[in-house]
Amino acid sequence: MDVMQQPRLSVGIISAGAVGTALAEKFLQAGHVVHGVVAPSDRSRRRAAERIPRVPVVSLEDAAQAALVIIAVPDPQLVEVIDQVAEVTRDGQIVAHTSGAHGCAVLQPVTDTGAIPLALHPVMTFGGSEEDCVNLTGCAWGITSDSEVGQAVAELLVASLDGVAISIPEDKRAAYHAAVAYAANYVVTLLSDAQRMLDYVLAEGTEGDGKNCGSSFPPPMNNPHSARLLRTIVPAAVNKAFDQRMCGMTGPVARDDAPAVLRHIDALRELEDNTHGMNFSAAYIPMAERTAQLLHSLEVERVLAEYTRRLR
Repeated sequence: MDVMQQPRLSVGIISAGAVGTALAEKFLQAGHVVHGVVAPSDRSRRRAAERIPRVPVVSLEDAAQAALVIIAVPDPQLVEVIDQVAEVTRDGQIVAHTSGAHGCAVLQPVTDTGAIPLALHPVMTFGGSEEDCVNLTGCAWGITSDSEVGQAVAELLVASLDGVAISIPEDKRAAYHAAVAYAANYVVTLLSDAQRMLDYVLAEGTEGDGKNCGSSFPPPMNNPHSARLLRTIVPAAVNKAFDQRMCGMTGPVARDDAPAVLRHIDALRELEDNTHGMNFSAAYIPMAERTAQLLHSLEVERVLAEYTRRLR
C-alpha cells in the first residue's frame, strides 16, 4: 500500500480545536502536508489563523478528501461527524479519530467505504496553547486498528509524530480511557482539593482577632504558598509511583499508623467548620481506605471501617 512506501501524507483535520490544532502543527513539523482544517466556530478560526496560518480552513467534505483524515471532535459529536465523513470517503483512505474511549467499531460507516479505520489517541491533556505541540514529542498514543495493515499504518504515523504507539484491544478501550482519565483528571481534583485545604490552613489567624475566625471569614483563595508547599513533594511522589507503584508509598497509611490517620480526619473535620461546606474529610477517608487496601495496612483498614460505620 502507498502509505508503507510513502509515509508523508496529505492530511485533513476535522476540528481546529485544541487537539486538532496541535496535531496540525505536529503533522507539519513531521513533513506531512496538511490539506486543510475544519474550523466552524469563530474561536477555532482564530486559533487556526494564529497557530497554523498557512493551513487553509476548508469544509468537512474538502478535509475528507485527504489521504489521511483525522477526526478530532469531542466524543458527543463523533458519531455524527463519522457519518458525514463516510459520505465522501473512498477505498484506500485512512480515517482516524482521536477519542480515547472509542476504538474502530465506531468508524464502521467509513470502514464500509473501503477506508482504513484507526483509533489514535494521544495520551496527553491539551490546554489550547503552543505547548500542546511540544508535549506531543515523546507522547504515548493508545492505538487500535482492525487489521495488520491498519496496525502497521498506525505505528508508522505515530512514529512520524515522534510518539510511542501502544496497542489497546478494541473491547478494552473504555477501560483504558477510564484508567487514563482516573489518573489525569482526578489528580487535578485531588491537588485542587489539597490546595484548597491549605488555603484555609494558611488563612487561619490572618483576619479578625487572630483566633478561629468562624464561618463568616472567606479565606484568600489561590494562595500561592499552597501550591508552593506541594510543588516538590507531589512530583517526587508521582515519580516514585511510576517507578515503584505502591512500593514507593510513604506516610502514615504506609506505616499502618491508624492514630495518625484519625488525627488527619479530625483535623479536617475541624477545618470544615470554617469552610462553608467544604467536606474535606469525605474525600480523604475513601482515599485512605483505598490506599490501606492496596498496602494491606490492616489496622488502618479496621479503624477506618469502624469510623465510617459510626458516621452512618
